[in-house]
Formats: sequence, structure tokens, C-alpha cells
Amino acid sequence: MKDHGKRHTLLLFRTRYRRYRAWYLFASLIFIGVYVLVNQLPLDVAERFPWTAQYDWILLLIGSILFLLFLGRTIAGEIPYVQCTERNLKIQTPFLPLYFSYRRVKETRPNALFEIFRRDKVSRREARFLEKVAGQTAIIVDMNGYPMSMTWMKFWMSNLMFTPDGLGLVLWVQDWMMLNRELSDFKDHWRDRKLKRDEPPPISPYSRLRQ
Repeated sequence: MKDHGKRHTLLLFRTRYRRYRAWYLFASLIFIGVYVLVNQLPLDVAERFPWTAQYDWILLLIGSILFLLFLGRTIAGEIPYVQCTERNLKIQTPFLPLYFSYRRVKETRPNALFEIFRRDKVSRREARFLEKVAGQTAIIVDMNGYPMSMTWMKFWMSNLMFTPDGLGLVLWVQDWMMLNRELSDFKDHWRDRKLKRDEPPPISPYSRLRQ
């Protein structure tokens, strides 16, 4: 068996960061375009509007910031993924990897997002975000506990990566059936290896004779 599974892109981050991404790009091109246009004005026209030479850098600054936001959202939407490894379940957020031992995993089960996040269990903002994707299927990983505080994990991940009661992870990926299968297989192999390590060493024939 491989020592790691497939990297499954976390669709929560991809969907969230792709929203309004085109608007950032469009607005940045507008500001940069106006900056270029201002600097191409004929001399006699530019003399009528002396402020353009003094404040045109603001247009360039705003355009550059908006383009960086577009670029940042594009990259941030592609980085996050979930992956099964030999020892644990790895969740790569846009900025920080988090690891969850299989010892903490109770069971996994698929469920639709609208069944997981009822309207009365989420904020209005989260409900609006879920409207178009509520029919998608995610994997719920019921946990015995977490390696760090819930507040810290939600800071790096999201409220929508945890069940409303906080007892399970919600992993929304494209190929949820493969992820569910990998989680089961890797957890079984981890448990088998642990049992072998905990077994007492076999008694040699010579040791038996001495008993």
C-alpha cells in the first residue's frame, strides 16, 4: 500500500476564494488602464489638469492592490487539500498544515451539505454561501477529540469544516467516494500496524525449554 493517498482539493476554499475573483481582476485593469491613459494625455490637455501628474500614482497603487488580491485569491483557492498518510489525516489550509491522528477518528460517513448545515445552525453569511452548493456531498469524519483548540483550528480552517456540534470534520471534495475509501483503508492499516507493535515478542524454542 502507498504511504499516502491522493491529494483531494478542498472545494470549500476553492469556491470561497473564486467568488468575486473576476471583479478584482476587472477593477484592477480599470484603474491601471486609467493610469496609463492619464499618462498618455497630450501636453496641452495635461496642463489643464495638473492634479493628474500629482495623484496618478494613486490609480496605479489601487490597481496593483486589486490585482494582488485577485492573484492571492487564485492561489489560496488552489493550495488547500486533504490527504491520507500512513500516520494521520493531513489538512493543508492556505497557510498552515494541520494533522489529525487516526486514533482520534471514530467513523466516516457521507452526507449532503444541506443536511449537515441547517439554516438555523449557520450564520446568514454562511447560509448565502451554501445556497448554490447545498446539494453537494461531503464526508463527515466523526472525531474523539482534536489535537488543538477549536478556536485555533477554525481560525485557520473555517466554521464550515466542522459539524455544527463541533464533533466532526466536514471534508467537501470532488471525489468523496475515493476519500471515504482511503480514510477507511489507511485507518485499518494504521490500526493493524499498531496491533503488531503492541504484540509481545514470540518466545523462542530455547526459552520454552528453560521454562
